[in-house]
Amino acid sequence: VSQSRYGAITVFSFIFATYHLFFDKKFFTKNFYLSLSLVYILFTVWLLVAERNWLFLTVLVFIPMYFALLKAFKEFIFSHKLENFWDKTFLQVGIGMYVGWTTIAIILNLGVWIFSLGFDIYSKLGIVLQMILIVLATANAVNILRKFKYNIVLFGTFWWAFVGLLVGLHGLS
Repeated sequence: VSQSRYGAITVFSFIFATYHLFFDKKFFTKNFYLSLSLVYILFTVWLLVAERNWLFLTVLVFIPMYFALLKAFKEFIFSHKLENFWDKTFLQVGIGMYVGWTTIAIILNLGVWIFSLGFDIYSKLGIVLQMILIVLATANAVNILRKFKYNIVLFGTFWWAFVGLLVGLHGLS
């Protein structure tokens, strides 16, 4: 699941970046492009800290990524009317999937870090903490869905993320 998630996000992001590199029509503000650049730089940083298993840093890196993605997606959804079907599709799917995964992953990475501190996932406290994290991730997803007028890409990505979460939790049992 993890590799397919990053693969899809990376492919759509690459298509959008390549398209605008060669056919830049300057649809968006400078802040939009700066936000996405920050996201892609931080994604690289996140991969580096995750590879080294620096769990607390993965959470810290996710926070600015999340807010930069929200800022870019908000501009895309509410400020611009792209006429070209492919522009709309690649951008909405690329950024929307990234926003969706990050909305869930920011909470789940926090949970991974918390459990790395020595909490037993099978204890009563561990089970309660897992339930709280799932409720927080769900509440965050519902909030973002409302904020972006129930965007179908976000909904699909949240569904995908929660199926991945359930498969992962089932694998622990």
